[in-house]
Amino acid sequence: MKKNNDDLKDLYRLIEKQKFKNENDLKKFLDSLIGKPIPEPNEENLTQIEKAQDLVEEAYSLPIREAFKNVEIALKFDPDSIEAYEFFAKKQISVDSAIPYYEKAIKIGRRIFGGKYLENHRGHFWGLHETRPFMRCMFAYADMLYLKGQKKDCISILEEMIELNPNDNQGVRDQLMLYLLEQNEFSKFEKYSKLYPDDGGAYTHFNRALYSFKNEGESENSSELLKTAIEENKFILPMIISSKLQTELPEMYGIGDKREAKYYVVYAQRIWQQTPGAVKWMMKFRFESK
Repeated sequence: MKKNNDDLKDLYRLIEKQKFKNENDLKKFLDSLIGKPIPEPNEENLTQIEKAQDLVEEAYSLPIREAFKNVEIALKFDPDSIEAYEFFAKKQISVDSAIPYYEKAIKIGRRIFGGKYLENHRGHFWGLHETRPFMRCMFAYADMLYLKGQKKDCISILEEMIELNPNDNQGVRDQLMLYLLEQNEFSKFEKYSKLYPDDGGAYTHFNRALYSFKNEGESENSSELLKTAIEENKFILPMIISSKLQTELPEMYGIGDKREAKYYVVYAQRIWQQTPGAVKWMMKFRFESK
């Protein structure tokens, strides 16, 4: 039985081969597939790029030595396989060894998706299936730049991602706005707050409280924003003021739960603790978080 992501992959490949003239033709084609299984492509008809993609995808389920052989073969089919360099990066044991692979992947992506492609599709990246490995690599690379202390470069990458995909399906803005606060880039923080005015969740509410505290100190406004943030997720405040650093990201989380708290605190704890007076201010509200 095929997995759902296999069906999606086959559908994307099928669509790419149709060369539709307009959206109406695409809609008619998709309507014709309703209620029918997605036809599997004949392996003989796969392009070199598609063969490389399949080899890298298969590598994730193989023992490491076989996996690396798969990906090396993939690069022979497609030397510009971003997925292959992403795989190698993920399998490295250190940030320093992973960074060159992400840099290679991003360099390829900027070349492939630059020029006319960028002119035609700027603002719609991620919505285009072929750009997703590139965007994943940019996000991972930004994280590593931050860990290396290259915070301005990290911010630059995240801002580029927002420009490429304002819909921000990856949630780039959450970390971007937090890092802007850390760097006291308040005008940029305000810019993205206006760009995403309806955001909710712990990230948004605690970031707003931190922004207000940095600008106003213990004002009535900042205190109200912190109370609202605590109501959004009561687990975050005790974690932020704790001497124990949170370092492990949960695989998933729900709004208002402990896993969401851990996700935010992994990124935000040091920033809050390094803001003069912030922890002392937060401790005044610690009983409201219980």
